[in-house]
Amino acid sequence: MMRKKIFYSVIFLLFLIIFFLSPISGDDWGNYLEGSKGIRYILGQTLGMYFSWEGRIISRLLINLLTYHKIIWNIVNAFLITYMIYLIIKIVNPKHIKTISLLSLLIVLLMNIFTFSQVVVWIAGNITYLFVIPIILSYFYYLLDCNKKNKLLTVLFSILNFIIPMFIEHIAVILVFSNLLILIYRYLGTKKIDKELLLYLIISLISTSIVLLSPGTKIRSNMENVDFLKLSFVGKIIYNIPNFINYTFIVNSFSVLLIVIANYYLITSHIKNKWCKYLLLIINIIPIISTINYLFNSLHISNFNLFINCNNIVIIIYYLLYMLITCYLIIVHTYKYKNLKVLFFFIIGILSNVVMMISPTWGYRTSFATYIFLSVAMLMIIDKYINENKIYNYILLSICSFSSICYLILYISVHNQYIYNLKLINRCKSSHCKNLEIIRYPYYVNCNINPENSYHLSKFKKYYNLDDNVNIILKENNWRYFIFYNK
Repeated sequence: MMRKKIFYSVIFLLFLIIFFLSPISGDDWGNYLEGSKGIRYILGQTLGMYFSWEGRIISRLLINLLTYHKIIWNIVNAFLITYMIYLIIKIVNPKHIKTISLLSLLIVLLMNIFTFSQVVVWIAGNITYLFVIPIILSYFYYLLDCNKKNKLLTVLFSILNFIIPMFIEHIAVILVFSNLLILIYRYLGTKKIDKELLLYLIISLISTSIVLLSPGTKIRSNMENVDFLKLSFVGKIIYNIPNFINYTFIVNSFSVLLIVIANYYLITSHIKNKWCKYLLLIINIIPIISTINYLFNSLHISNFNLFINCNNIVIIIYYLLYMLITCYLIIVHTYKYKNLKVLFFFIIGILSNVVMMISPTWGYRTSFATYIFLSVAMLMIIDKYINENKIYNYILLSICSFSSICYLILYISVHNQYIYNLKLINRCKSSHCKNLEIIRYPYYVNCNINPENSYHLSKFKKYYNLDDNVNIILKENNWRYFIFYNK
């Protein structure tokens, strides 16, 4: 028990320090300005956005409120990330607690650095895409692992089913689908309709409809990506297949590594035919090559991109086939052990990106739910078959420690550069300069931290109380080894 408390306390403190070191950036400059106008304005602006821009009522409200009160966001976000890791472990319910706990932490520490920049340290992306994940994981844990039913819990989860869809659209669809899937499964098992689940399904449908049918969503859709909207339904799917491959497999290196490990255990345990087993094991190696290729390209070690070209028809066919093979192996595993949790999280993980295939807007943040749900499914398989080994645990602990130190160094460097840039900004304000030279941050830290487009430049100047006519000049930085700031 004491070790668990230390484990979660260290995680909380690690992220709390990172968030206090991290400055606000990009859309957060504008959201801070909106939040500074008080709660009545925030409520009015949230309602206005519903009719003019988006249906994400809850995330918009929290963004404007917590960006202005960043200290509160620092604490809440550190807690939610810690709680998310706790929930992953609870859902897996591991026999090998040390191994799975460390792997669960690595899901966060080894996510794609651009995903980290968009859903962990960027407030707008964090509230929209990460805040909802521990909430929906809590709900799934309740449905799948707890049989408690009382009026208080029914009221609580009814409220959650109304709130969750108002964070982000694709999670809204996943919630409705999950409620329907579990309702059907329980009906097939008991021949009775679960009234509680039916209530949750109805509430989630109503909330999702409120989000998707908002006037703002329609206005925004008609303004952005007009050419995409002209495509037929099938045309949109075909257009987005490369995005699906890229954001399900190629950019999510750690979840792909977990899939490869899980598939190795499934293949060696369930495939009896020798030649079929060898063929599947060879097929299972390709994602490792792809991951190495992606990492080498990200670190500018190589420009070779054969295995990560999501527009290559061979790569597309391979990953679609690999997805089907993985699904088949999980179905075999599910049939043998009569436990649907692995299959459930695999399905909703894949569907979290499938529902994005009618959307023109993709990014690292939109694939975060897929990354988490698939990782949970793979951890359950790995825990079933792995033999815990002290050497494995020491290696995992070393990777966790090294990754944590790297993130601390990175955000100490970000903070030091922020302090230096802030001095330049204050000096410019006091001298009423016409040209302000600041140091460009690395491209992989907080999303849109460098004010480069007209909107961000405008909000940047207002946030720092700079004159509109000041010309912002971004000078290249001279960071070393990606994480060390050198003034």
